[in-house]
Amino acid sequence: MLELKIDSMVSCPYCNSEAFYKYGKTKTQKQRFRCLICNRQFSLGGNKLQVQGKPCCPICGKAMHLYRIELDIVRFRCSNYPGCKTFRKFKIQEEES
Repeated sequence: MLELKIDSMVSCPYCNSEAFYKYGKTKTQKQRFRCLICNRQFSLGGNKLQVQGKPCCPICGKAMHLYRIELDIVRFRCSNYPGCKTFRKFKIQEEES
């Protein structure tokens, strides 16, 4: 059986720690890791979707956070959750060059 070895140069993209462990697979079958220092998840070579222009909650006026990204929909949740349970969803638009 062939064993996959992780390069010792790999580190957490958030805190640069080299203390992490395997944490399952992504939808595209890439290896997912979880940092032992900051507890965030990451995968190698992942290109994160950058969201610009986050909306404000129409009910309480606080900022909304990215909640979920689906195939062509981005969902936001109020930062005051669970006090305010407002959700908004938007269709993803590709940037034109």
